[in-house]
Amino acid sequence: MDQKVINEMEFSMAVEKCNNCGGHWFDSGELERIENIIEPTLIDFNKLPSKRQQLLPLYCPCCEDHPMMEKTGHSRGHHVIMDFCSTCKGIWLDKGELEAIQKENILYTVARFFKWLLLG
Repeated sequence: MDQKVINEMEFSMAVEKCNNCGGHWFDSGELERIENIIEPTLIDFNKLPSKRQQLLPLYCPCCEDHPMMEKTGHSRGHHVIMDFCSTCKGIWLDKGELEAIQKENILYTVARFFKWLLLG
């Protein structure tokens, strides 16, 4: 795995990226630091693996005994199925899943902004 540097206004962080499949490995707490960075888009074209591919068993690449990872959805990326290690708390995102989490339809972004204005 190589390192991919994610640069945003508030911080810079290096995460592991698989050269073969394009997936990303996030150590415990890393995904939470960047998942709230939202990129509004007019049309949302996510290139996610099929649901069948996302449901294939995956073993933790970080833990010595390589336990099977658990599957969980993401609150924003409706079609994203993340792999979560209950031992080391790391998260694996398949190719395209990080982008799906960070992209948000512009109409949803505007609606959320007005809701925030009205409800404070």
